[in-house]
Amino acid sequence: MELTRKDFLRGSAAIAAIGGLTAAVPGAASAAATVTGAGLGPQPRFPITGLPVLNPILRLYPEKSVFRSGDIRFGVGELEMMIPFLGTGEIVWSVNVSEAKRYRIALCYSTVNETQPVTISVNGQDVPFAAPRTKGYFIPHPEGPVDDPGDPDTDGFWRMREYYLFERKPVAGEVDLVRGVNVVKLKVTAPKGKEAFRLRSIELTPVDKVAEIEADLTRQRANRANTDWFANAGYGMWFHFLDLTTPRAGPRKSYEDAVNALDVPKLAKMVDDCGARYLIWTVNHGNPTCPAPIKAWERLHPGMTTKRDLIMELADELAKYNIELMLYQNCPGTGGLIQQHQRAIDTPTFSEVEYANQLIDVFNEFGARYGTKVKGWWLDSWFQTMESYPNLPNEAINRAIKSGNRNCMSSFNGWAFPNEVECQDYWCGEITDLPAKPFGARYLKDGPAAGLQAHSAIKLDAPWFHVTENMEMEPPLYSARELADYIAICQRDQAPVTLGVGIYQDGTIGSKSYAVLTELRGLIRKGKARR
Repeated sequence: MELTRKDFLRGSAAIAAIGGLTAAVPGAASAAATVTGAGLGPQPRFPITGLPVLNPILRLYPEKSVFRSGDIRFGVGELEMMIPFLGTGEIVWSVNVSEAKRYRIALCYSTVNETQPVTISVNGQDVPFAAPRTKGYFIPHPEGPVDDPGDPDTDGFWRMREYYLFERKPVAGEVDLVRGVNVVKLKVTAPKGKEAFRLRSIELTPVDKVAEIEADLTRQRANRANTDWFANAGYGMWFHFLDLTTPRAGPRKSYEDAVNALDVPKLAKMVDDCGARYLIWTVNHGNPTCPAPIKAWERLHPGMTTKRDLIMELADELAKYNIELMLYQNCPGTGGLIQQHQRAIDTPTFSEVEYANQLIDVFNEFGARYGTKVKGWWLDSWFQTMESYPNLPNEAINRAIKSGNRNCMSSFNGWAFPNEVECQDYWCGEITDLPAKPFGARYLKDGPAAGLQAHSAIKLDAPWFHVTENMEMEPPLYSARELADYIAICQRDQAPVTLGVGIYQDGTIGSKSYAVLTELRGLIRKGKARR
């Protein structure tokens, strides 16, 4: 079936019902005033008001398409985040712009083929592209991919590792978008069978904005935090302590009771016993809990904060061992941005400005309260958030993160997809499982996040969190020697490795994991005095 621009125009009522992508409205800008912060450059006063500053880059994601055909795998989660072609297939978008302009094209994709034939068509103008093989840091799963990967909550979904090597590649040639409705198509040509190409997005950048965009990106890169301590840390630990976290046996306590019962000195000593140089602690994941009396959070989620300031106590106790504290936050779980069931896309329930202000208020309060005690943030699900809110003021949010500490590091998780947030400081590195490819340098040279501080996050035992009642902690996936060998490779590149360790509700970890980690300490920290 061939769809033309005329077909779309004839069916304009249907198109309106389906919904499309809208480009920037000329003259739309934030009404925020600015002040100058110490070393941070211009900072918006809060709250942000007026219309958002519209992103000039149009990103066409599979979830926003209006037509798909051919040899495409229609998996539950895949079509929302990325679209796999197992042969020849086509995907079509309706793109509505307010004025005619010329655009450059880039593709964000993954392919294991050397020169995969792809054709981008804009209003009937074809642009052929021989897509080069992409690079990244995933190694194929030892058991290979599965025929039916299922949704993101199944193991099979994560078996497709060789197809997660996403990069952004420019496409030679330029195209014209007319005022009003445009038809953009992408066609992959390949033999039916094995996966040939996996699309994350098409990016259309207006030619008249290229210099301005590049100057803006250069400025953002220049303002990144100093990551020296992180680069030299070797490895750290990561606990997902949630309201769903379970005890070793019996029913779970309420979140506040569990937070109140935590023996922080004992927990900090355990982290030191394991040789970690930093700890990432989860603020929220799933339900919007917060282990501290953060007023901005309480306003958003009444009853979900705690009277005990666990974050402050953790930071102070860890500092006795020279261990740094970082925080994890799943931002879609803050406010009212809800992830749709069995889908990878969030449902906006309010404007971009309102959502940005929610996050900014929270991060400003964290910054004022903890200052330099919090050394960094790992912000989850950002690639999903950016699909819902393409004009989100990431720089303003990042400045709020750094409001109490100029060098507080931030990572806006884009998983395996090409980076869409240039102001962040290090790559989230959600590699999840070993083996993994060496980075080869402190700052990533290629792959999804070129230019960012390298970092790897893998799970040691539990699938990030332990939430099943009356079940022993999952056994460690790797020996101390296997971990030490990988960490040593990463240390040569000054790339820290974060080990996701399952935690019980009493603040202890699995005995087998503890044994592996204390042995790991001896292997990695050998010859170094205990602090």
